[in-house]
Amino acid sequence: MFRLIRYRMLQIVREKGLIFWGLCFPIILGTFFYLAFGSLGTENFEQVPTALVSVSENQSFSEYLRELDGGLLALSPMNSEEALQALEDGSVSGVFYESEEPSLTVAGSGMDETILSSLLEDYSRNAALLSEIAASQPEKLPDALEALSGYRSYTEETSFGGKTYDNTLEYFFALVAMACFYGTFLGATLGNDNSAAFSALGARRAIAPVSKTKMILADMAAGVAIHFASILLLLLYLRLALGIVFSGSPGLILLICFLGSLSGISLGALFGASRLKEGFQTLLSVVVPLVLCFLAGLMAAGVRQLVEQYAPIINRINPAALICDSLYNLTVYENPVRLAVDLLSLAAICLALTLFACLRMRRIRYDSI
Repeated sequence: MFRLIRYRMLQIVREKGLIFWGLCFPIILGTFFYLAFGSLGTENFEQVPTALVSVSENQSFSEYLRELDGGLLALSPMNSEEALQALEDGSVSGVFYESEEPSLTVAGSGMDETILSSLLEDYSRNAALLSEIAASQPEKLPDALEALSGYRSYTEETSFGGKTYDNTLEYFFALVAMACFYGTFLGATLGNDNSAAFSALGARRAIAPVSKTKMILADMAAGVAIHFASILLLLLYLRLALGIVFSGSPGLILLICFLGSLSGISLGALFGASRLKEGFQTLLSVVVPLVLCFLAGLMAAGVRQLVEQYAPIINRINPAALICDSLYNLTVYENPVRLAVDLLSLAAICLALTLFACLRMRRIRYDSI
């Protein structure tokens, strides 16, 4: 058995077309993804340049801005003329005026200006609260002042599990799913090689004095081993060369990729063992993975969520969507229950495809060759 697997693996690695579609094409596509938008969600936040003009003393407002200086703000004390000139030149995004009633002057309506306006509004709300506390419960004023002095206003987009979420990861989840299902090319070849109607090798194998079941199992084992190795190389390339990190348990990531790889090989073998013409088999091997991966979000992020909203049953039976959702639940959302459901669904689909493919290849018989 192991000798059959070894020889079959040697035959597979000599097929340059299969290696290209299973390994090289996903790496090339992943590189283009990275060049196009791989760093969209990882920009470093820049401090908002801001001028401060002291009109009259307001210690609480001054302390409030000092707490933000060096973090959210890059604060520069100036006189009124210098501040307005800097605002006109664009070297600062806004000018805070320290007085009994603090104010803000901006020259635009962009993100920086919105942040500065929000900071002033937050201070005004807190100042009103302090006045109310001083009037109604003066004994609690020191505690309120201490809380206000430690105030911070930093926000970060994060998942419920506490991990920063970069929505471009969805493209790379779908890329891994596509790589898994491009194993259909290899699977179709394995199916054809067990059919005398499609290849001379299939004819020789049909009359070989070797158990049909043993040959099919050796083919599937060799095909899955080669394709799974290609998926591992893709993951290493994403991690080491492109810096795309799939966090979470490495064992579960490998399990997801293994099930996806086995599903792709089995689906292709099912095509190859059919009575369809070889050209139509190739068409199915191209179109079916593309459709599955499109619905999983390969071409446009958010498609999987739209399908979930309007036709959730498709996501339950689409193995590419299950791969993406499993990776999402493992690396971002950290929902073990949903992850377990996805893995069980993917395993069931994988088992069904594998059984159908093996039974179909085993039942091929000829009256004469």
